[in-house]
Amino acid sequence: MKRIPVGPLRAFDVAARNLNLSAAAEEMNVTHAAVSRQVKQLEERLGVKLFERLPRGLRLTAQGALLAEGTRAAFDRLASALEDVSTPTVRRKLTISTFSSFNARWLMPRVRSFSMLFPDVDLQVITTAQLVDFSREDVDIGIRFGRGNYPGLHVVPLFQPREIVVCAPSLLKVGPPLKTISDLRHFTLLHDDSHRSWTRWLEAVGAKGIDARRGIVCGDRNSMLQAALAGQGVAIASEVFAASDLVAGRLVKVFENEVTSEYSIYAVCLPRRLNDPMVAGVVQWLQQEAQASHDVHPPPAE
Repeated sequence: MKRIPVGPLRAFDVAARNLNLSAAAEEMNVTHAAVSRQVKQLEERLGVKLFERLPRGLRLTAQGALLAEGTRAAFDRLASALEDVSTPTVRRKLTISTFSSFNARWLMPRVRSFSMLFPDVDLQVITTAQLVDFSREDVDIGIRFGRGNYPGLHVVPLFQPREIVVCAPSLLKVGPPLKTISDLRHFTLLHDDSHRSWTRWLEAVGAKGIDARRGIVCGDRNSMLQAALAGQGVAIASEVFAASDLVAGRLVKVFENEVTSEYSIYAVCLPRRLNDPMVAGVVQWLQQEAQASHDVHPPPAE
């Protein structure tokens, strides 16, 4: 048997502990569908059924219970080994510069994972919309949103966001119907400070007759999503940034339409900094977390 990737095993382990896919998705900060797909991949790879799907959760099969014992022991041993090899020497600081919405919506929900893997590293995050000058500033890694052309830097693509329309479930209950894109004319459009997201999204899906400029400019994307969560209107969101709110039901995906962003998110650093195992390890961790969070496809609102 070929080696099985750690992703499906981790998804199974978390699902086996929770016996509920939604709870597992919440713990992993991905969608219900993403966990379900990972578990299904593992079942197909092994050729056995690991769970009985019940109306209100899951039940391990005999094979699933046997595997759950093994994965729990393996992950416990891994955590113990990581603890053993970490030395109680001088603590180090690692500084990441990023934009505020990435920090609030993606990085901060993952700091526990960071701390487990790098127990002797103190993370410092600087939020700024400005590009960092690595030759002048004490920054180890930068997160940038653009086209990937950053001369003199080591560039690692993380993901290219998919843009979707979201709102609070309460807005669909008390407002007029929102079944088709043309119904957006009756709702407040929420904008970030670029004011371009709605224009680009509506053009990409071929929508006509909707004034993309009207509505409320909320500031950055995090503030825009906070306004959407409060039921103040309808927003364009990156699926990966809205994942935890979609999983928890605090936001709903209004339409099936998705538009791939014209820009991607990259991790960048000075090439020589990769000689430092700490920096190289964190760059790899960012890649792995980005890959795990990339498979986000929440269902549309009913």
